[in-house]
Amino acid sequence: MGNMKRLLVVMLFTSVAANAQTRVGESVNGFPNWAERVILEWMNRARVDPQVEMNACGAGCVERACYSPKAPLMWSEPLNRSARFHAAEMAKQQYFGHDSRCTVVDNIDLLFPAGCDGSASCACAGASPTPWYARVALFGAAPSGEIIASGGDPNFAFQLWMYEPSAAATCGFTVQNGHRYLILTSTGSVGAGVTTQSVGDFGGTATPYKIPSAAHYPQQAAAVDVWANWYDTAAPRSANAVVDGRCVPMALERGTPQNGAWSANVTGVGSGCHRYYVAFVDSTGATITYPTTGSLGIGCADWDTSRVVASCGTTPPTSRHRASRH
Repeated sequence: MGNMKRLLVVMLFTSVAANAQTRVGESVNGFPNWAERVILEWMNRARVDPQVEMNACGAGCVERACYSPKAPLMWSEPLNRSARFHAAEMAKQQYFGHDSRCTVVDNIDLLFPAGCDGSASCACAGASPTPWYARVALFGAAPSGEIIASGGDPNFAFQLWMYEPSAAATCGFTVQNGHRYLILTSTGSVGAGVTTQSVGDFGGTATPYKIPSAAHYPQQAAAVDVWANWYDTAAPRSANAVVDGRCVPMALERGTPQNGAWSANVTGVGSGCHRYYVAFVDSTGATITYPTTGSLGIGCADWDTSRVVASCGTTPPTSRHRASRH
């Protein structure tokens, strides 16, 4: 089966609740990783102006008129953990599907990943498949939908989900458009899980944060794009990516100043370790950063506690809307 066919999607039509977000952008026992951050940012970037992605999709997205700007999805640790476990068990047990191939042990949340890598020898307690929603529940989350794709590059997985062809113009969840429908219309929280497979688990409500997501792509190159989403009742006074203590102004690329995706092109990072964080100054003059503490890494650990602080001032940010690049 070709890569473009390695897609599956499921959805529960239920109202669910999720744990409130308590940490923003900081690694919690290794969650999220770089690829998982990228998928979350790409989802939120798409949600502020879905028609950018629909234009890139072209004739295959016949229901394009169904999608309008939405509030961002917030990161959920339980959903992140459940998604990465499923990506790991599919890779280790060599299958592709939503339901687990075996009866997953009840304490998998405690075992994964340090005590179990997703292999059947530690993840399975019996031969009966565990439904996908029951598996997610083992991690303490109440799911509303799941998307999976073959492959571990976050940009490739996102494009598989977003640009799948659909022949139905009717608004609503279908087997053909289900991946982008969940990405563009879900509310609350999400967790992406990436190994050599990619998974997204959706569910519940979440506590909003003004910078819900940020990431850079590609993982390391002479030049990378740093993206971040801003969500507030008012536009920010300034937006910067602070890289190795240097302020790199960010511009509004998609959406509105209140609900938009901002980007900066960062050069000179093709080798070695470079650490950065994103800093916005809100309408009251307060500085909001992502991650809340510490920094993200280009060419080194995804997150650690170190941060080279810079004062970037409050020069008004610019706007330069552009089409999808990745």
